[in-house]
Amino acid sequence: MLVIRSAGKRLDGSIALITLIGVDLFIDGLVLGIGFVAAYQAGLLLTIALSLEVLFVGVTLALGLTNRGWRSNKVLGTVAAVGLFLPLGAVAGTAAVVLPSHLLTALFAFGLVALLYLVTEELLVEAHQAPEGPSVTSMFFAGFLLLLMLEEALA
Repeated sequence: MLVIRSAGKRLDGSIALITLIGVDLFIDGLVLGIGFVAAYQAGLLLTIALSLEVLFVGVTLALGLTNRGWRSNKVLGTVAAVGLFLPLGAVAGTAAVVLPSHLLTALFAFGLVALLYLVTEELLVEAHQAPEGPSVTSMFFAGFLLLLMLEEALA
């Protein structure tokens, strides 16, 4: 994660945005694939949660490239190409089925720590830069509660 952060500081503009989102999507796919290997329910729950994330990441990438003056067909092609990193990561994650259980657990832990690092280091800091009201806080807890209810429904 420190290497990724360092690369993000060295790269500029559109290339940095595309590269870092591609790495993020690959790691998300890796976690998704490993989740399905570990337990079907875990994979399904991750699919639901990651679907929302990928939607917003794609919109963010498209808006970022559009604001940098990219033409719409180039933006669409780039977003589609970067989106392929998610299934590539998922395929790589499902290849972990041949690993011993302790290595599978370590790989799953790495992916989850990478996601937690992103949330705590980047997203939470940026989320608190803007003024927040009760609706923002309520949505956080509603989303968390929804995922817990989905997990219980799948059990």
